[in-house]
Amino acid sequence: MKKHLLSLSLIAVLPNLVFADEHNDTVKLDSIIVTAAQDESSRVYINPKTPAQPIPPSDGAGLLKSVPNMGVTRKGGSSGDPLFRGLGGSRLPITANDSFLYGGCGGRMDPPTAYIFPSAYDSVVITKGPQTVIFPGVITGSVQFLRDDIYFNEPDANGEAAVVVGSFGRFDAFADVTAGDSLGYVRLNGTYNKSDDYKSGGGDKVHSEFERNSQMAQIGLTPDESSLVEFTYDRSRGEAAYADRMMDGSKFDRDAYGFRASKDDISDILSKVTFKYAYSYIDHVMDNYSLRKTSAMFRASNPDRRTQSASLNAELAASPFSTKIGIDWTDDRHRSRSASGADKASADAYENAPRLKNQEADNIGLFLETNIKLTEENVLVAGLRHDKSGVDYYASGDKSGTQDFELNAMFLRYEYHKQAFTYFAGVGFAQRMPDFWERNRNKNLDKESNTELDAGVLYKDKTLRGSFNLFASQIDDFVLIYANATAKNTDAKRYGFEGELEWEFVQNYKLGAAAAYTYGKNKTDDKPLGQTPPLEFKGSLGYDNALFAATLIARYVAPQHRVAEGEGNIIGQDIKKSGDFAVISASGSWKINKNFSLFVGVDNIFDEEYSEFINKSSYDVAGYASSTNTQINEPGRQFWARAQGRF
Repeated sequence: MKKHLLSLSLIAVLPNLVFADEHNDTVKLDSIIVTAAQDESSRVYINPKTPAQPIPPSDGAGLLKSVPNMGVTRKGGSSGDPLFRGLGGSRLPITANDSFLYGGCGGRMDPPTAYIFPSAYDSVVITKGPQTVIFPGVITGSVQFLRDDIYFNEPDANGEAAVVVGSFGRFDAFADVTAGDSLGYVRLNGTYNKSDDYKSGGGDKVHSEFERNSQMAQIGLTPDESSLVEFTYDRSRGEAAYADRMMDGSKFDRDAYGFRASKDDISDILSKVTFKYAYSYIDHVMDNYSLRKTSAMFRASNPDRRTQSASLNAELAASPFSTKIGIDWTDDRHRSRSASGADKASADAYENAPRLKNQEADNIGLFLETNIKLTEENVLVAGLRHDKSGVDYYASGDKSGTQDFELNAMFLRYEYHKQAFTYFAGVGFAQRMPDFWERNRNKNLDKESNTELDAGVLYKDKTLRGSFNLFASQIDDFVLIYANATAKNTDAKRYGFEGELEWEFVQNYKLGAAAAYTYGKNKTDDKPLGQTPPLEFKGSLGYDNALFAATLIARYVAPQHRVAEGEGNIIGQDIKKSGDFAVISASGSWKINKNFSLFVGVDNIFDEEYSEFINKSSYDVAGYASSTNTQINEPGRQFWARAQGRF
């Protein structure tokens, strides 16, 4: 697979390997993502095919780290779990082409982003706060990995490819090709990612190797410019070692199918109707012998998960209203099997064991979201949603209990657009039922309800852009998870901000800055809310003349003394107080011609030894310098290079 993808990459790149003509004014350099810029009042957009620093990410969570106030829990070299404003899991719904996928591991070894390869998608949309109702359970925000609509007026083909090499044996390859005509198209892409164990700034090796690949095939029929029928198949395979637990992921298999049909320009009022169906099957194996040495009992566990979803949406346009209404359905089924013994053969016997049901959940929801253009400068955005959710529990494969939930969500946001400024203020309310991982710890939890205020300002002109967000949140019946694998409902409050600024103070030279902070309190127990990130600041100095670019980045994270040891969420719990740290990184790029670019970088230049507060506790893995009840250290100095071509 590795050789195949590398060959595809070189086929795309080599024909364009010529020096750029200095008079070619069509050449434009793709800037490395340092901080993802907020583009709208409640949304951040990212191009996942653009290189990001630190080293271009191998999975979906790594890409999200560029968003201010987005943290990723370190578990190894990949499969980190994203949290926005300190909240993740089902509080941050993550979709792949608008379809849900969930990991199989009861300990979040495989979060959804572990199966998402950023370069296989065309855009990423992050919504801040409960300011959308197109998905259920949007407590802290949502993340959409999306693929573009495709239409050809005449026979044509295009594609792109990239290769990344870096320290610690890092190698990535990616290729994406689309061909078609006015009647339809075919799109194929593939990714490959691998890395050896990395070393921390202190020189200690961390159990963190991984190897993964994915493929996607898409066929679309476009009988006319307003009609589309599309079929998609996604496949991924992989394995990953972990520094935070007694087992590794020896199998990450996902097969997913999607169908979409849409019709545009139906009438003066009904502008579009779309139907979508998605099927995702995850087969996951974790064991303590495939990727590490073990002298104890051999153990293996094999959960699997099947998720189906469907939606029917209509878009209405009747000035001054632009409205989307829809109905959606999700069915989620989880099973597991396991085995153990004194030797590998005993543990491998799980393959012949029956799979036993443990939970089945379903959800059906109705929503309406509308944009009202009151005047050229004044806009009102609002949404309503209602869901009926239920879950069945099983013990030894037999049904043992049932829970049902009625869930509501709504938001109202006012926007004022004046020249280069956009001012906004909104209130949102969202409810969610306890998710699979929380229900594993307590089957009598109540639904969670968040009421949140969001406000801010955006500014953008030729030389200066910036944004500032404030939020304040009250969460009733917050699901608090303890390190002893129990859970309870409590009340919590949160507030904080994100701010960004980029200034071209001299032609081709830019200064950038971003800061984020979240405060969280467990009101019921009158103590800090676990897994709340500390203050963070990022500054950058960059040069970009459209052919050559260079950036110096400084990231500073303040100490976190507000700690609730042993408390947090399904992703992790507070371990202990953390100190502050600062990391300096640098990157550069060269646009060789309009189709080919070269990027290089070094992360953590001074080989700083540090760990993030939002983290997992390290596990004492045989052969590694690790200890329990200690945050996992981040990678030390690492060099990387990326070659990228388009045709």
